[in-house]
Amino acid sequence: MDAYSDSGSDGTEDSQSDCDLHMGYSSSDFEVEHSEGIRPYRFEPELGSDDDEESGNPPSAIEDRLGSTEWCKCENCREMPTVPESICCTEIAQIQHIKNEFPHLNCITQHPGFPSVCLDVYVLRTAYQAFRQYHNGNIPDGPARNRYTAYRQFVRWCWGFLGRNVRVPLPACAVNLIRQTFPPGDGEELRGFNYGD
Repeated sequence: MDAYSDSGSDGTEDSQSDCDLHMGYSSSDFEVEHSEGIRPYRFEPELGSDDDEESGNPPSAIEDRLGSTEWCKCENCREMPTVPESICCTEIAQIQHIKNEFPHLNCITQHPGFPSVCLDVYVLRTAYQAFRQYHNGNIPDGPARNRYTAYRQFVRWCWGFLGRNVRVPLPACAVNLIRQTFPPGDGEELRGFNYGD
């Protein structure tokens, strides 16, 4: 008999008794009282007021990232203006994967690939042309274009392909080194991370 067949040996539909015979139990073994109705999540723990404290993440832990760098473990991060931007390379699994190629590194910016992937002007010029081809952008040559391309290169290096309009916050250490290498021009205002539309 075919393993996926729904018919008995005589060609009639007999899947229930077939299941009962082969599994050693009948469907009546699983009948549930429905007097209370369906109660989804009834076995999930309830959220209590002290759950955040027990997990090691007190409610103010996220807000404490602003105005300090105590969250930084690589010792290269700087204060950032928003909470999503206040993240260290040691907190991001995709970056840890790259960083672990050289276990002695404290920071992704110390990786031998970082300068060539994210800071080399000639690599960035070439990469920008590829991005421009697919995204129809046109940013004038200069520090803004280099920063834009360096951020994209960093994402491609660590995350691979994310998909259209998918954005991830980059670690403060990488962002700051890119900004130091390609500082804003006169009157140019730096834009921080946003999740997009």
